[in-house]
Amino acid sequence: MAWLLGAALGLTCLGALAVSGVRLAHELSCTADEPGHLSAGLAYAQGDYRQSTANLFFTQRWAAWPLSRAGQRPPAESLQRELEWNPTWIGESLLFSGASDPRTMLAPARTMTLVLCLLGGVLVWAWASRLGGPWAGALAALLYAACPVVLANGTLVTTDTGAALGYVGATACYGWMLRRPSAVSAALTGACAAMLGLSKFSVFAWVLGAALLLAWRLRAAPAPLAPLRLAAWHAAALLVAWACIWAFFGWEFRPGGHTYLSLEPVTKTEHAVAVMDRLRLLPEPVLRELLSLRGLLKPRPGYLLGEFRMGGFWYYFPVAFLAKSTLGMLLALAAWLALRRGREGADVRPGMPAVVAGTLGYAVAALLSPLNIGVRHILPLYLFAAIAGGVALCRIGRRGPLWRTLTAAVAVLAAAEGYSARRQPIAWFNALWGGPMNGYRVMVESSLEWGGDLPQLGDWEKGLRARDQASPVYVSLLGPPGYEHFGLPAADLGSAFEGGLVRPGYFVFSATRLVGGPWEFYGAWNDVLAHAWNIYGAGAWHRPLPRRLAQLAVARLAASCRPLQPTQRIGPEYFVYHLDAGTLEAALGRLPAQ
Repeated sequence: MAWLLGAALGLTCLGALAVSGVRLAHELSCTADEPGHLSAGLAYAQGDYRQSTANLFFTQRWAAWPLSRAGQRPPAESLQRELEWNPTWIGESLLFSGASDPRTMLAPARTMTLVLCLLGGVLVWAWASRLGGPWAGALAALLYAACPVVLANGTLVTTDTGAALGYVGATACYGWMLRRPSAVSAALTGACAAMLGLSKFSVFAWVLGAALLLAWRLRAAPAPLAPLRLAAWHAAALLVAWACIWAFFGWEFRPGGHTYLSLEPVTKTEHAVAVMDRLRLLPEPVLRELLSLRGLLKPRPGYLLGEFRMGGFWYYFPVAFLAKSTLGMLLALAAWLALRRGREGADVRPGMPAVVAGTLGYAVAALLSPLNIGVRHILPLYLFAAIAGGVALCRIGRRGPLWRTLTAAVAVLAAAEGYSARRQPIAWFNALWGGPMNGYRVMVESSLEWGGDLPQLGDWEKGLRARDQASPVYVSLLGPPGYEHFGLPAADLGSAFEGGLVRPGYFVFSATRLVGGPWEFYGAWNDVLAHAWNIYGAGAWHRPLPRRLAQLAVARLAASCRPLQPTQRIGPEYFVYHLDAGTLEAALGRLPAQ
């Protein structure tokens, strides 16, 4: 009976996640990265891998499957060539060139990502149930389904959810292979590792976690493990992974007959890729993507707690986890840590070392990463946290009626937090960090906004026009173009400066653009830029400006608006400033000498 009730509760939680996900898939406007992923996925479905997103292939092709099956094709090859095979530009052309709502194309692809998200929930439920019984599985499913980060990324055409599923699945299967080596466990390990390796470069973090788990198994095994037997099962898993990768590309070295590599190797990575290319060890699209890894590791500006830093912050992801987790999940993890320190900590269940090793491997990789642009990059940690938290709450609840009441309270708290985040899960922050409206003080980028909330901005604009028909609206947002497709007839601020069209009106900055400015000067407003503005921009902004100077004007206006009280806040993401002629002149005029 307990198993039936536990399974029913877990299924109910995942059903609620599915309902919220389907609604968001049809309501959210297009986020910044979705056009590129969708465009690449459609091309991959046709066997054409010339578009490169540095996010590999599986999840994008998976998301595009219903569109491809319905007859949707990428733009004409001549246009793709003109756009230099840039998936973002091609995707924006695909989504925004017609008159129809882009969500009609995005929704089916987003639903495919939601399927992967639900499979992740099933995996969390099954693993926790094995570790702690049916109620542990139910509580883990609740923590997973109530997690805003899970919902936020489970309804977008991106690679993070698929990579998280592959990472946790590969970790589970590898732990099983080390406990009970067999052809089945080795094959599943290889297949899941291949899925991860075809989804995102977090496969390297998985290798680290697997090494930690292997070291623990060798040390803790009651009897010495036979080295040859252990090596044989690892070789079998590696062979299955290699075969799955080749099978994904139809066993073609150059699928579609296209050449992807033509380089004179310089770096060690390029030499290694060149050798693998000559030996044809892997399909050429995979080898090309290996070269894009250096771009991901290149330092870039990161924003945390009001500060910008090139190369990011080592503590970015710990802060992100603490700020973006529900209090219910944090309390569940605190319960797990308490159990580990108590007498029950000696009770190491089979399967729990894999949870710990997988978490540590990914956490170490995240701490070393300069890619501080979104909590989505640690999505696998939320799956492990749900498993550990569900098991801990279940075990604590067995101590007596009072403890069961506390466990129920934590579960209700997590569910309530998840419900509160159901409409804007990306922007959600827990109460310890001031809630969603104060999230921009902690972090921005895809941890707070990504361009998916344009409909509410469009509703604001309609309300504005009911009382003010004349004032122009300018926007500087994080997200792709195509505002008009989501009910927002506004002018892009940078383009308006280029055309010399800026005049008093309403200026809307998204949180990322307000605190950091445009991409060209992201987080870089300083005395050098102020000096350049005094010389080139202060007296010229009334006239058309060249692009770079126009972006400097956007940066100048953002810097001027930061200390001002916004005229209005639209949700957690958008700041509206109504600037009259005098205020606009002051905001864009010459800066006083320091």
